[in-house]
Amino acid sequence: MIPTNITETKCGRFVGELRGYFINNTNVYNIVPEDAHVDKKHVHIIGHVYDVDIEEILSPYVLKMIKFQTIKVDDSLSVITRLRNKETVIEPDSKLFINEFYSSVPNAQNIVDSDDIIGYWHDDNLHLIQVSSLTEIKIETYALKLDVFSRNTGILESSIMLDKGALFIGCGSVGSLVAVELAKAGVGRFMLVDNDIFGYHNICRHQCGIYDVGRYKTDAVADRILQINPYAQVIKKNSVIQDVDIDEIKNFCNENTIVIGGADNRDGDLYASRFSLKTKSAFMSIGCWERAFAGEIFYCLPEGMPTYEDFLAAIGYTSGRVTQNRRFYTTEEDLEKVSFEPGISADINYVTIIAVKLALDILNRNTQGYSQRLLPHLTQYTLVCNTNNPDIGGEEAELFKYPLQVTTSIKVPYAKKKQDGAI
Repeated sequence: MIPTNITETKCGRFVGELRGYFINNTNVYNIVPEDAHVDKKHVHIIGHVYDVDIEEILSPYVLKMIKFQTIKVDDSLSVITRLRNKETVIEPDSKLFINEFYSSVPNAQNIVDSDDIIGYWHDDNLHLIQVSSLTEIKIETYALKLDVFSRNTGILESSIMLDKGALFIGCGSVGSLVAVELAKAGVGRFMLVDNDIFGYHNICRHQCGIYDVGRYKTDAVADRILQINPYAQVIKKNSVIQDVDIDEIKNFCNENTIVIGGADNRDGDLYASRFSLKTKSAFMSIGCWERAFAGEIFYCLPEGMPTYEDFLAAIGYTSGRVTQNRRFYTTEEDLEKVSFEPGISADINYVTIIAVKLALDILNRNTQGYSQRLLPHLTQYTLVCNTNNPDIGGEEAELFKYPLQVTTSIKVPYAKKKQDGAI
């Protein structure tokens, strides 16, 4: 698997390092684009391409040592096919091949002899040789920006989605799932804000796993985003949102951005909602109730509707209410101090996926030709029920008529203004 920009010659022949990795049991090389943001732990130099024609430079004796068993490259003649009518081919000797190659190709002596692949050009076609077996490698090209999101075409247009952005206040069980799903949808800009460290107790509800334990959640989630879209812009802030430079937030947020409130206290969500309005960004708060028997989704567009501050006034919750007494959770920090039990991943995800669909509608509210899914049908404040069994949700579970119920009629009023104009 190799990027099209390496095999194409319209901008000149590619010469240089091949970075990627090899999968042993499938015998596949994955070469990644040079400009992609990839995890350096998994990607390394596995070969080089030279602006030479090995078939002209190297002696026929060396070429004859390449195996007949090589795979044809598309419909063009491979090295082996061109040699079929020549002298009998002897057993391959990769060491002799490398020695002859390094002595014949300019500057090749500067390349380490541990490379898996040697590439060269012949008649404007790129050929890759696996050094260990002296076998020509079948080339399958891909265009990362197009191929990753090709199945979304006609539903979510990649060129539009790459300009969309999402700022996350919290990267826990809810935030990580929203981030991953938005990345799959093609969103190209992310700002992750969370000062929490990923622990073993997070694994059963989070999008990250055991190899991320001990890392900041922002770093772990950023890697998941970049595995989906290596061209995404990801900004990480290992702090609470109140400590992030407001100018950085203003530079990131615009009318194509949604702010996802998933802080572990009301202050964080409220703070985020206020600057979202100032930057003309949409705002969404997602939270689950005890044991995730149900959850809530609140959203606010930049103008023309009640704000999160109005919402808090309407439901009677003060913004300073402490974390352990709050019945909503997202980042799950200090779980042993929380007075309720967290829910299972399947229940948390059901609430969150509905929020993701709504977020995509919000991000594309002005996109011509986009078909809205939930935004015309759900009100500003939506309750999502996983189960109405009182054994799980207590008395509040009886608020819902049936499991998997999604409300569509709750209205958020504007808060009454005091005489001085304050809320």
